[in-house]
Amino acid sequence: MNKLTPIQNKILGLSKLFSTAESLTDNTPLKTQIHRYIFLAGLVGVGVGMPLSNGLNSIAQAILAINWVIEENYTQKYKSFIRNKPAVVLCSFYIMHLLGLLYTTNFNYGMEDINKKLPLLLFPLVFSTSKPLLEKEKRTVILIFMLAVTYATLAGGYLLINHEIVDIHDISIYIAPVRLAMMMTLSIFLLGHYVVTNKLSFWSIIYTIWICWLLFFLFVMQSLTAVVMVLIICLALLLYIAIKAIRIKKMLAGLSVIGLFALGSIGSTGYIVYSYHHYFPNPDTVDFSKLDKQTINGNNYDIDTQNIYTENGHYVAEYVCLKELKKEWNKRSKIPFDSNDLKGNAVQSTLIRYMTSMGLRKDSAGVSVLSPKDMNAIEMGIPNYHFNSLSSMNYRLYQVFWEVDNYQRGGDINGHSVTMRLEYWRVALTLISRHPLIGVGTGNVREAFDNYYDSTHSVLTKQWRLRAHEQYLEIGVGFGLVGIAWFIFSLLYPGIKTKKIFTYFYFIFWMIFMLSLFTEDTLETEAGATFYAFFNSFFLFL
Repeated sequence: MNKLTPIQNKILGLSKLFSTAESLTDNTPLKTQIHRYIFLAGLVGVGVGMPLSNGLNSIAQAILAINWVIEENYTQKYKSFIRNKPAVVLCSFYIMHLLGLLYTTNFNYGMEDINKKLPLLLFPLVFSTSKPLLEKEKRTVILIFMLAVTYATLAGGYLLINHEIVDIHDISIYIAPVRLAMMMTLSIFLLGHYVVTNKLSFWSIIYTIWICWLLFFLFVMQSLTAVVMVLIICLALLLYIAIKAIRIKKMLAGLSVIGLFALGSIGSTGYIVYSYHHYFPNPDTVDFSKLDKQTINGNNYDIDTQNIYTENGHYVAEYVCLKELKKEWNKRSKIPFDSNDLKGNAVQSTLIRYMTSMGLRKDSAGVSVLSPKDMNAIEMGIPNYHFNSLSSMNYRLYQVFWEVDNYQRGGDINGHSVTMRLEYWRVALTLISRHPLIGVGTGNVREAFDNYYDSTHSVLTKQWRLRAHEQYLEIGVGFGLVGIAWFIFSLLYPGIKTKKIFTYFYFIFWMIFMLSLFTEDTLETEAGATFYAFFNSFFLFL
């Protein structure tokens, strides 16, 4: 028997990486081998496409679908699918969208929605009727997915370092930052499982560093939702470990973990409370009648006693001289005073808020104190000197606090993600109350929101008149209470029926997805629908 060359050995090793659950030997039909390799290539394509390319994602899904059709064995596949009740339930959620077309007036929009959510049908159908993967094949697909996710973070980090990003949300180049953050969160916990369940080694150190990078990047991109996800899932895992320890009569270990759970919960709450009071201290005690009326240059201050907004406890309307601000600002900046900053907000508004946060008078003397770093921060649209860096999780917290405070004071909500969501949810609940049973139909959701905004003369400008931005409410508007009930059933039944909900990988994925539904309409984009449908079916059926 001839010995294999080193190159042949490497090729053989690579081919073994993609071996099927039933070993492909010389007796395996060539057609079966080809279809299997195409199937694995499709999985890898989706894994790479999700974080990096919607185009590649669509092509990979098309390859999986065409390969499944050409593979034939329809009778066997039909029997396998019908017997697999969780797969049937998952596909029925997509069928519900098709039924929603029956009472849709905007058929074109409905078909767009149907096409966008095709992964909800494709992956349960194909994966439940395909042979399961070997563990090493699963690990390979997951590893390639995580490498693609990490590449997306490195590409964004490169742009940030080279100052090619104006808005921190642009740090996610290929897909929406909230979708990338979900994929990063999943990668963190998948890597964490390997580190915890294996002995200390070179690879466990590499994976630990990898986890640290992804966590760091979540903070850099200010993904508050993902950070909260990580925290909640960690606390849930601690609680599970504690309960498990107590059940096997390891009381001390169980109580210790419960103590960590309590400390984590209290610490997180304490940090949020501290941050709020740190950035929103009690306002200064000011008698506006006793304030100086003129600047050192003899110009009058424009004092607005009705403006009660503050930055770091200082009144925004106190000691403002627009004449001097405009003159001095235009001397130092290439962005005109009467234009917008790089985030699209009025320069004078950002400048006044920033100077107020520093406790400066908004006049020529105050502008002279601003450093080049301060000037750059204002041009970037940062309104508080505490956050003169584009990437800061504390800044994201501050934005949330400020938006809520501004909303309570009756301020403009346009462009503010948190308070606009409150308006979207209010509108969605109103629409559900008008069509409570089966909703407005698959294609009429966008139209229902638009009609409501127009008829009520909404305070939201055209560019911000969006849909529910919360998946349960989105389903409720389209399909009513019946739709919400079936949606929840489709989320719970498959994992419970297969008992995969009690396995680490599926539970982590399921938690990430479930948490995302409360703040995002995850299934209303191709990337979100693919993420859910792919990994849900991957962990359930393969």
